[in-house]
Amino acid sequence: MHAFPTSLEDMEARLIAPPDSSDRTLLFDSQKIRKNTNKLLAESSTVQWLVTWTRGLGGRIHIEPIANELPVDMLKRISDTLPGSLLGLLSEESLGNVPKIALAKYKDAYFKQQRTWPDLNVHDQAALLCLDNVPAVIGLPNQLYPPSTILRVANRDQFSNLVDQLIKAVTAEENIRGAITNHRDRLTTILHELFKNTHDHARTTVDKQPLPLSIRGPYARFYSPGQLAYSAPPIQKDKAGNEVLPDINQAERYASYFLLPRSQNNVHRLAPTSDRKFLGLLELSVFDTGPGFAATYLKNGFEQASVQEQFDAVLGCFSTGRSSTGDESRGFGLWKVLRDLRELKGFIRVRTNRVHVYRDFAWYGDMFLQSDINAPAERMMDWRRGITRKISEDYPDMLGAHVSVLIPLGDNL
Repeated sequence: MHAFPTSLEDMEARLIAPPDSSDRTLLFDSQKIRKNTNKLLAESSTVQWLVTWTRGLGGRIHIEPIANELPVDMLKRISDTLPGSLLGLLSEESLGNVPKIALAKYKDAYFKQQRTWPDLNVHDQAALLCLDNVPAVIGLPNQLYPPSTILRVANRDQFSNLVDQLIKAVTAEENIRGAITNHRDRLTTILHELFKNTHDHARTTVDKQPLPLSIRGPYARFYSPGQLAYSAPPIQKDKAGNEVLPDINQAERYASYFLLPRSQNNVHRLAPTSDRKFLGLLELSVFDTGPGFAATYLKNGFEQASVQEQFDAVLGCFSTGRSSTGDESRGFGLWKVLRDLRELKGFIRVRTNRVHVYRDFAWYGDMFLQSDINAPAERMMDWRRGITRKISEDYPDMLGAHVSVLIPLGDNL
């Protein structure tokens, strides 16, 4: 039995070199999961990864029980983290020690409780889960699908209220300032466009057949400067006196922009340290377990598509006026996300199919601009190689799509 992954790197490694099919059971220890939830973007990424592991590779999950604990009580106990809450939505075949009746009882209790969200307490994270494989009145949260318009996504005004609720659920009132106060409309646009995309393109296969399991939803999390400190470790040098680059990923490098003093990052556009007040990062993610951006865009041509063609298809999803539905007047709307993220000095990561890309508007805010309209071009950078013409080809295939944005909170950033 293998350990459940707790970082983006662990998840990718499990898919690149999975164990033999007879040895694909992971041990879910809720205490270990809770200790590792501060890793940037890791918790929200487990939705897409779990479905890829169980549905794509036939893997299983074994939950570490407590003595004399009933299976349904075990599921409720671990549901305080996003990975834990997801396990009870999987099939009986995907879980090694949970009977079907316990899964049914858990789903009933989970979705009843979700209808009462938000409560008055501030938590580390907040998520709303849509389960498309059960009747809509059960599996679609009222906050995303108002009862008066069932099967229709909440409108933009309703989403504005949802954004407020998500932010207040994960961070104290005194942190809601700076970019959050000044750019609520932009945050609403980002979340609304990303979630509408899951409704339009992620509930069925490309040829409109029901998916074996369809989970979608938004997620929010607040990371304090203390939780992010690992992304900006003290400078280390080798024996020759050369600086050793820290072993951090692109999201962590983005976080370091707001943590490093000006003398270290040597970027003239930063305000002096004394004038800056960095309160933390807000994560807003939207996930689904559908066909994925590239598969949706390429349709029947996806199976034969190269990684470069998949990458180009993902960029097509972010292009103004481009649509996978054939309605050129609509488009995905994802280009609006890039436009607004530049104004917020934000960050975006997209993981879908065999594509893993990002865009950093803190370190690289003025890169790839369309000079005629001073807006960001629909360009993304490779997760491993950064600015490159050659896309990494060894990313494992990931079911669905996961889009995360990070927004800095504070003053003079």
